[in-house]
Amino acid sequence: MRTRRRTYTAATPPSLLPTVSGTKRRQVQSCSGSKKNKKSKCIISGLWDLKIPSDLVQEILSRLGLKASIHASLVCKAWCEAAVSVRKFKPRPWIVYRNDRTSPTSLPYILVDPWRSQSQTYKFDVSYMEEHAISYSRDGWLLVRAFGQYFYRALFVNPFTNKKVYLPNGPAFFDGYSLAFSAAPTSSNCVVISYNQIIRTGDVLIFSWRPGESKWTKHRFLGKAEDWRRWDKCVFSNGLFYCLSNCGHLGVFDPCEATWNVLPVKPLPAFNWEGNTPEIHRKPVLMTEHEGDIFVIYTPRDKRNRTKVFKLNLKQYVWQKKRDLGGLTVFASFPSSFIRAGLSAEERNRIYPPLTHGIHYSSSHLPLGSCVSSRVAWVEPPHNMA
Repeated sequence: MRTRRRTYTAATPPSLLPTVSGTKRRQVQSCSGSKKNKKSKCIISGLWDLKIPSDLVQEILSRLGLKASIHASLVCKAWCEAAVSVRKFKPRPWIVYRNDRTSPTSLPYILVDPWRSQSQTYKFDVSYMEEHAISYSRDGWLLVRAFGQYFYRALFVNPFTNKKVYLPNGPAFFDGYSLAFSAAPTSSNCVVISYNQIIRTGDVLIFSWRPGESKWTKHRFLGKAEDWRRWDKCVFSNGLFYCLSNCGHLGVFDPCEATWNVLPVKPLPAFNWEGNTPEIHRKPVLMTEHEGDIFVIYTPRDKRNRTKVFKLNLKQYVWQKKRDLGGLTVFASFPSSFIRAGLSAEERNRIYPPLTHGIHYSSSHLPLGSCVSSRVAWVEPPHNMA
């Protein structure tokens, strides 16, 4: 009698799969993981007869590169689930900082992975630049602004590959202008903006550039002299550039529609004026984003000196104070700050300033001046180096 061949797919339950004699199937059991008798998954590694806690497997798999992670996910279903879960999270950023040593053999910048004690160094030609500073960091690239006695210019630098992309010359790099970009210069979604507000007229000037273009595109938005502000914080989120002024106002530039609008959001307490000096000039105020949410972080001038975090509610146009970071981790620096999810319990709800005087701080209290230097920045590593 002829029987129909049965096919099995990835969705077929394991209980319906035929057993193979002579082999021992890997299983997933539960074991007590705390004093409260909470159960957590443990993975029995088949012939090894060892129980590996699932959180330990995730920690191991999180340290693998993309190719090795894919290979590890083929071991069993439980490993596949663990590998996919940690693969979704972005890696921790590295630190790049200016080397102040004057030795001819010393490198001008040092790239460090502070999480694994694996330091790397890189060098790019700055011999023709009298001064230069890191303006922005995103997608593993640094936007560096250089200025000499008779010129201003900017370039992209990838510290992991030492690749450089030069931007066209123009007034976009003059003193007073701030720089930001939306994606790596190798991406078709890359847009670079240089923005400023003219003191004399109050007009907002924004220069935009995309890879492949030979010159900058100028956008001028009329304003009033009495409304002058300095816009020195910027993040890119959901296709828009959000710019924060030194008075706490929030402006939005749409690079596709070439529009500029100031949102009706009440400024934060960090921008209150006391004795003709706003708090923002005394304490570092940082701006970052995570999955479409905009955050502002600052340390108020009070006795406790505790860092405060606010999240933008775009529906109600208000800043909402957060008691904690909701399990997130902030890597804060003046050029750019990054937020990561899914890190270890010890790293959650923490703010990590970059390297300062040889010390890497990991505290919810920001050391004064640790985040306001343009000579040190966090930079996102590629997945094969994470």
